[in-house]
Amino acid sequence: MRLRNRLAQRILVASALVGLLGTLGASILAIVLGVDAALTHGVRMSAALVLAPQASECRTTPGWRFRSPHGVEVEAYDLAQVGAGSPGARPDPKLLARLAQGEREPSTFYLPLFHPDSAWAGASLLKLAEAGPCSLLEFRWPIMHERATVGGWVFVSAVLFTMLAATLSTFVVVHPLLQRLRGLHRAAGLLGASRYRSAADGQDDELGELSRVLDATHARVQEDATRIEAQKHALERHLADVAHDLKTPIASLQLSLELASTTPADPNAALLRQGIEDTVYLTSLVDNLHLACQLGEGIDPTAGDPRVELGQTMERVVRRLQQLARLLELTVECSRPDEALWVRCNPTMLEQALGNLLHNAVTHGEAGGHVVAVLEDAEPGRFRLTVLDDGPGLSAEELERLGERGFRAQATRRRATRGSGLGLSIVRELCLRVGFSLAFAPNPPRGLKVVIEGPRSSTREPR
Repeated sequence: MRLRNRLAQRILVASALVGLLGTLGASILAIVLGVDAALTHGVRMSAALVLAPQASECRTTPGWRFRSPHGVEVEAYDLAQVGAGSPGARPDPKLLARLAQGEREPSTFYLPLFHPDSAWAGASLLKLAEAGPCSLLEFRWPIMHERATVGGWVFVSAVLFTMLAATLSTFVVVHPLLQRLRGLHRAAGLLGASRYRSAADGQDDELGELSRVLDATHARVQEDATRIEAQKHALERHLADVAHDLKTPIASLQLSLELASTTPADPNAALLRQGIEDTVYLTSLVDNLHLACQLGEGIDPTAGDPRVELGQTMERVVRRLQQLARLLELTVECSRPDEALWVRCNPTMLEQALGNLLHNAVTHGEAGGHVVAVLEDAEPGRFRLTVLDDGPGLSAEELERLGERGFRAQATRRRATRGSGLGLSIVRELCLRVGFSLAFAPNPPRGLKVVIEGPRSSTREPR
C-alpha cells in the first residue's frame, strides 16, 4: 500500500509537470501559428476596410491614426522616414527589422509573461508603398480579457485531464504490478512455512523468475527442515537407547556392590564403597543427560498440567541416597507436613532435580556430617523446601555462580575430579521453567543452604 501511494504520488506529480509543460508549449505554438496565419489575412482585410472610406485622408495627412469600435488602432507612417528606432518607439523596431529583411506582414504578440507593462496584445506592420504618409500601417489590438479567461480555463482543463489520465494509468498499468509485488512479499514472508503459497503467475519476466526462485528456495528449506528434524529424532532415540542400556547394568552393579558391602569380613569394603559411589554417580549422570536433552529441546515440564506430591517424592529420593550416605558415614533425613503437598510439574523431572540437590549435599559432605531436607508451608498457597548440609560451604563469589553449567567450586575440584555442574544447572533450569524460586546461601557455622519456593496446587487432579 505504501509503495502504491508513493508511485501514485510520483506519477501524478510527473504527469502534472509534463501536462503543464506540454499544454503550455502546445498552446503557445498553436496560438502563435494560428494567430499569425489569421493576422496575415486579417491585416490585409482590415487595411482594405479601413482605407476604403479614408484613403485620401491617409495619403494626405502625416501621422494619420484610426481607432475601431473594438479598440483596434491603425497608425500610418512614411516608410522612407522611419528607421530602426529605439525600444519602445513606434512603430515596433523589431517589426521594422523583420520588414527590412523582406517579411511582408511581420507581426508579434506581447505575452503578459514577457511584456507585463504592455497595454496591447500584439502588433503587425503592413507595407503599402515605398514612400508617402500612408506607405506603412501599424495595427495594434488590445488584450481580450474574456478570451484570456477562456484560454486559462482551457489550459487548466488540459492539465487536469492529463493528471486524470495519469491516475487511471496508475490503476490500469501499475496496480497489476503492485499486486504481483504483494504476492511476492507474502511468499517471501512464509518461506519454509506450511502456509507458504506460491506467487507464480506464469509470466515470463523478472518478477515471474523471482517467484520461481522463491518456490525453489521454499522446497529446499523444507527438505533441510525435514532432514534436520529426522536427525534430531534419531539423536533423541539414540540418547534414550543409551540411557536405557546403561541404567540396567549400572543398577545391577550397584545392587551387587551394596550386598557385598554389607559383609563385615570383606577386606575390600573401601573398594566396594568407591564402586557404589561410582554407580550412583553414573546413574545420576545418565538421568541428568536425558533430562538435559529434554530441557534443551524446549519440552515444557508443565505440559498437560501434571501434578506431583512433593513430600512423597522427597522421601523416595532420601531413601535412595541413604545407602550411599551410610558408606560415606553421613546421615540424610527429611521432614515433611502430615498433609499432602501437591505442586504442578512433571513428576520424573522434579524427582531428578530433588535427587541432584540431595546427592550434591551428600557427596560434598564429610564423615560424621548431616544432610537434612525440610518441606513446609511457607504461606497460604505456597511451599518451601530447604536442603541443609554441614559440608565445606562456598564463598560469596562461588554462591553467585552456583548452578551455572560447567561451574565447580574450588573445594569440589580439590576433592573430586568428576562432575561438571550439570546436576545443579538442571535444578536451576527446571525451577525457572515451572515458576519456582531457587536460592543458595551459607549455612552457619559451615555448610550450604538451598531453598526452593513456589506455588502449591490445591488438588491432585489437574484443574
